[in-house]
Amino acid sequence: MNNISLSLILAGLLGGCAIGPDYVRPDIAVPKTFIHNETNTTSAHALDSAWWQTFNDTALTQAVEEALHTNYDIQSSQASVDAMLGQFDQAKSYLYPQINASSSLNRKSVDNASNGGYQLREGITSTYAGSLSLASYEIDLFGKVRRANEAARAVLLSSSYASQTIKLSIASSVAASYVKLSSLQSQIDLARQNVALTNELVSFNDLKYKHGVISESVLLQSVSEHENAKATLSQLEASKSAEESTFNILLGRNPTHVSVSSIDAISIPSIPDALPSSVLSQRPDIASAEQNLIAANAKIGVAKAAYYPSIKLTGMLGIQSLELTNFVSNPARLWEIAPSVSVPIFSAGRIAGEVKTAEADRNQSIAQYKKTIVSAFNDTDNAISQRSKAQEQIGYQNTRTTAIEKALTQSKLRYKVGTISYSDMLLVQQQWLQASQQFIIAKQNALISTISLYKALGGGWNETQTPPLPDLLPAGR
Repeated sequence: MNNISLSLILAGLLGGCAIGPDYVRPDIAVPKTFIHNETNTTSAHALDSAWWQTFNDTALTQAVEEALHTNYDIQSSQASVDAMLGQFDQAKSYLYPQINASSSLNRKSVDNASNGGYQLREGITSTYAGSLSLASYEIDLFGKVRRANEAARAVLLSSSYASQTIKLSIASSVAASYVKLSSLQSQIDLARQNVALTNELVSFNDLKYKHGVISESVLLQSVSEHENAKATLSQLEASKSAEESTFNILLGRNPTHVSVSSIDAISIPSIPDALPSSVLSQRPDIASAEQNLIAANAKIGVAKAAYYPSIKLTGMLGIQSLELTNFVSNPARLWEIAPSVSVPIFSAGRIAGEVKTAEADRNQSIAQYKKTIVSAFNDTDNAISQRSKAQEQIGYQNTRTTAIEKALTQSKLRYKVGTISYSDMLLVQQQWLQASQQFIIAKQNALISTISLYKALGGGWNETQTPPLPDLLPAGR
């Protein structure tokens, strides 16, 4: 046992460094601010990490929070994280010696020992034994096991960040689907108003036709508009049914009708006009890409370690006795130590090929990491721009809708007293329907673009949250 302890201490002293490159974050130039910010600033802002609550809609909040627990993609990703945790525990275990305990009882009986000239002990003989054994333990002189453990840890973290990415994506999809359902419901309500309006006009025109005030073609035109209004309503109801199916799948539900608020009741959250680019350090996909790079970098060390000797150690310490009483008080003592060394002599290029493959994987991970960062900046800048323009369109469409509603009211009165033709009134009616529908869609676009911005920013954050990654900006930039 003294020899084993000495070997372990020597391994600890010699194993201070691990072969292979240490990880250094690649230097990539990134802008300090986004080009579509109204002002430039580097000050920090706080956004709620539970960003879906900022829309001030209870049903939307409940839907997102339910999906985070019931969505099957999230459950599957969490299971993958648990599997990676198990693999990391396995990799970590090789850093330490594995000690096994065993015991045995062997009973042997000899009868008629004098026959044949054999000199055997007559009767029953029992042998009691117990031991502690050291499984084949690799002394990590060159850091192979530590690099493998580093890679396993990075893979685990990457899987965890990937799971966060899925959660963010699901939360965004649920919120967007809810907004679409709300928009469709508002459009259905509008279509029902139009059906009622066209039905009123058909009745009015039928009366005028019977009294010979209008021609049959005018009556038939109003009937056609009424049927078209009902067809539009049916189409919107079909679209809502399809969106409900998408929504229920996201929440892991069986088919069911979904109750949503009016789109007018959903608030558009306020987001700071100026955001520093460092906020993207919150994005889990960037964190996941970097952990993949760390793992690929560590695997180079694992591959290079094959060039160096592998030293393994096995040992055993045990006791043995023929009598149970002596097994406790005065047993025979046994020990064994068996170090082994494996030195690579000729591999026909196998090790060099493994190192080359590991270095290529690392280079590929660097490119993917940089691409993820560049994509994050472009996604966020585009989301900022889309949200700004969507809010502008709400203002334009609101003014347009208010004006055309007044024009429609006046046109209906003028048509009923006969000062304008049906065609003139119908044109105003169609403009009202189009303007009202486009206002609803403008509100929908503004809400969805805000959801997209939250997603691009990594899901929001607050001042007490610790970012998963340091600031993306290199020092001094």
